Amino acid sequence: MVTLIAGKKGSGKSKEIVKQANDELNTTKGNLIFIDDDNRPMYELHHDIRFINLSEFPITNSCEFLGFICGLISNNYDIEKVFIDGIMNTVKMTSQELADWYVRIEDIATAYDINFIITLNYENEIPEGLHRFLN
Repeated sequence: MVTLIAGKKGSGKSKEIVKQANDELNTTKGNLIFIDDDNRPMYELHHDIRFINLSEFPITNSCEFLGFICGLISNNYDIEKVFIDGIMNTVKMTSQELADWYVRIEDIATAYDINFIITLNYENEIPEGLHRFLN
């Protein structure tokens, strides 16, 4: 399952996703991963959540990011949930590339039974292809 939390910058999406990740520790049996573009949430997350600062890796486009996620999964089949805060902060995509990326992530989520919770800063209209992922 893929869930999108979208809204304007400063609307509380990051706080919401950090809280959701911490709350999931009580009910999740598998591993949790939290991906962000900087270290800001690292100290707010429980130490059992695997934190990844995406800016430490040479990832610049949607294909590289998809490959990065596949690498995480291939290394750990116990991943149950992946939280991605601010997907467009590090990986720049057009609206169409973003919609295509979500479809590919949905395929991965289904194939490996992983839930993805992703925040998106979006000032304008959210692309039509993403509406079904909205929280």
